[in-house]
Amino acid sequence: MGPGVMRAMLAVTATVFVVGCAVTATTTAPPPAYQASSLEWNVNRPGFDYNNFDLPAPSPDSCQSSCMNDPACVAFTYVNPGVQGPNAHCWLKNAVPAPVPETCCVSGTKYPGAPPSAAPPPPPATPPPPASSWQGTPTTPPPAPPPPPSGGWQGRPTPPPPPPASRQWEPQTDRPGSDYRSFDLRESRPELCRDACWGEPQCRAFTYVRPGVQGRHARCGLKNAVPPARPNDCCLSGVK
Repeated sequence: MGPGVMRAMLAVTATVFVVGCAVTATTTAPPPAYQASSLEWNVNRPGFDYNNFDLPAPSPDSCQSSCMNDPACVAFTYVNPGVQGPNAHCWLKNAVPAPVPETCCVSGTKYPGAPPSAAPPPPPATPPPPASSWQGTPTTPPPAPPPPPSGGWQGRPTPPPPPPASRQWEPQTDRPGSDYRSFDLRESRPELCRDACWGEPQCRAFTYVRPGVQGRHARCGLKNAVPPARPNDCCLSGVK
């Protein structure tokens, strides 16, 4: 191989080496997808939240990074530990709320200089129910039906007859025997015993025994027959 050929080969090799170095030197990493604005210290951006979560460590940068990596997020607010729980909290927002000065928080937007989003319009009011198609004056309700006719009897009512003598009290009287039921009375009132007898069809007579005779309370004995009466200041009896 002659000297001229060797020089030509060395020149080609040098050219390839220089070109390879130039390509390597000009290769750079791709730019980030978003250029986030700087953190807004002591600023809260309330509203437009679509996701929120606790952070493992109190780091506003972690909340900002979560927003940068979520396509739906355009703003965020980091909340200090102890404000919304023991841990730091991150709120991701799908719109840009207006900033509010608060020492609890650190906020930011995905796009630098993004203006606050307008509040969503209120839901449309529910339309009133359609009016009735009826026209005219309401019909007067029919008059109430007349009361049923009274009986054919005319005149003053007849007073009820007085109770028979058998329904009078029998003071200081006992009628022992023929009891089908006896019980303590809640009060020391003989009329309670009498009313109990009047209310039971099988009762023919009763005897009321005052407290301390058959126990601490007054007692009542209901009888399905009429025993003979005996004088006794312990009791008060009656016949139905």
